[in-house]
Amino acid sequence: MEAPKSNMEAMDEHKLAEMGYRQDLKRDWSMLHNFGVSFSIIVSPRTQPRAYPPTRFPMTVNRLFQYGLNTGGPGVMSVGWIVVSFFTMFVGLGMAEIVSAVPTSGGPYFWAAILAPKSIAPFASWVTGWFNLLGQVAVTTGITFGLANLISTTATVGTSYEPTAGKTLGIYAAVLSSHGVINSFGVRTLRYLNNTSIILHSVGISCFCIAVLAKAPTHQSAKFVFSTFNDATGGDGIGWSVRASPAYVAAIGVLMSQYTITGFDASAHLSEETRNASWSAPLGVL
Repeated sequence: MEAPKSNMEAMDEHKLAEMGYRQDLKRDWSMLHNFGVSFSIIVSPRTQPRAYPPTRFPMTVNRLFQYGLNTGGPGVMSVGWIVVSFFTMFVGLGMAEIVSAVPTSGGPYFWAAILAPKSIAPFASWVTGWFNLLGQVAVTTGITFGLANLISTTATVGTSYEPTAGKTLGIYAAVLSSHGVINSFGVRTLRYLNNTSIILHSVGISCFCIAVLAKAPTHQSAKFVFSTFNDATGGDGIGWSVRASPAYVAAIGVLMSQYTITGFDASAHLSEETRNASWSAPLGVL
């Protein structure tokens, strides 16, 4: 026997009905669960582990940090984070405003259908949906491959394990398969994994920051952090700051920040499963 719906659930369902949309998904996520999805995507491990001979001591080098240090250096990395965060917040505010009015699982492609002129609404929705899907596929595969490398390299610590391309691809396939299984059959479990992710990432990053500040043998000056420019983009020693201009290197350098601060539309996609979606989903986006 189906349990009676609460006033909040009835209001959420009525909100969808006003748009001619019938609710099909179970609505049992809280605002914290909704926020955990976007948070987990943003702070997902984008790493590229590498073992450095001759000691073979396994070191995990953050792939994006390596990219940033080679493409602009500390100045572009630090200022890029500030600039990208500022402008991305406007994107988030726009998304939050829309999802508060249209809290459906379709997210951006459903918004496109509603907001575009009726004559081009189907085409706008089709284009938005495909771009959204391709972006999610690319980001998921990229992050998962980084995680597979991380697992493979971590397994070498204190063991005789020898990472190979085949083994790494096997781990990669296993992790991708686990994504599919959890999302298909364990959505209720997923919300608790997201909350665990919030705790682990928050505590872990805080510990790293404290350890670096407390135990680093030297600390660079603010001038070094915010104004040092480095161009290691050329394999022959001639970087693109010479071939093109420093502005070009800086422009592609800020992609480090842009690649990270993405995926917060996930809170919108899960709005139909979130209680009090018109309030909770926008907060999850922000």
